[in-house]
Amino acid sequence: MTRAPRWVAAALVAAAVAGACADVGTSPDAIVAIAFDTLPYPAVVAGDTMRDSLGHAAPLRAVAYNVAGGVIASPAVRYIALDTGVIIDAQGYLVANTRTSGTVRVVAAASAMQSLTKTVIVTRAPTLLAITGGAADTLKYALPDAASNVGSALAVKLTRDSAGTALPVPGFLVTWRVTYRGVTVAASDTTLASLWNDASHPSLMDTTAGDGAASRKLRIRSNNLPSAADSFVVFATTRYLGAVVAGSPARFVIHFRPK
Repeated sequence: MTRAPRWVAAALVAAAVAGACADVGTSPDAIVAIAFDTLPYPAVVAGDTMRDSLGHAAPLRAVAYNVAGGVIASPAVRYIALDTGVIIDAQGYLVANTRTSGTVRVVAAASAMQSLTKTVIVTRAPTLLAITGGAADTLKYALPDAASNVGSALAVKLTRDSAGTALPVPGFLVTWRVTYRGVTVAASDTTLASLWNDASHPSLMDTTAGDGAASRKLRIRSNNLPSAADSFVVFATTRYLGAVVAGSPARFVIHFRPK
C-alpha cells in the first residue's frame, strides 16, 4: 500500500477533524489532499511541449489522496499556470506557446484545494555541451583516506548557437558517470570513487543553472587504490528529444597518485 507523505497525513487528520462540522467527503474518490512534488522535467523548450528525460511528451502529474490516506486512481485534478506564456490542456500537457524564457509557476487544483507551486523553466533547445576549464586534472591523495581527497570541479556549459552567439541553456539535466580502467563505477559503489555535488553529497545528476553550467567533483577513496599512478575518466552527457547533444559525452581525465 502506498503511504501518504507526512504533510499529507497531517492534512488528512485536519480534514477528519473538520468533518465534525463540515462534509469533507468520505467517498474513496473524494479528494482531501493533493501532492504535487515532481515535474516530468525541470524545463520546457520554448514552442514545445514539456517532455521527460527520454524526450517523450509527458503530462504534469499530481497525487491525490482520499480521507483514508489512499491514493486515488485517475483523480479529477486540473493544472493551472499562474503566469502567462504557457498553456496546459485537460490532460496536463504543458506547452510553452508564447513565452521564450524565464520561469512559470504551476499548481494542481481540485475542488477548493490547491497544491503548493512548482516552477517550470522555459528554456532554449541546446546545440552544444562543452567543457569549461580543464579536461584533465591531477589529484595527489592522502593516505590513509581523508576527506581532502577531492578533485577540482569538473565543469560543463550547455548552450545554443544563435547567429554566432552562444546563449546559455538552463534547466536541462546532465548525467555523470565515472569509470576506472574502462569499467563504470556503480552509483552504489563508493569503495573507489564517487561524484559529489556542491553540498558534498554523492550525485550523478545535475541541472544546468541560469548560465547553462553544471559540475561535479570526484571524491576518491585512496585506501583501495593502487600505489602506482593511475586515472579515472568521468563523462557528462545531456540529451534533447532523446538524442545526445553535440559535445556529449564530455570527457574528463583525472590522474591520481599519492602525495
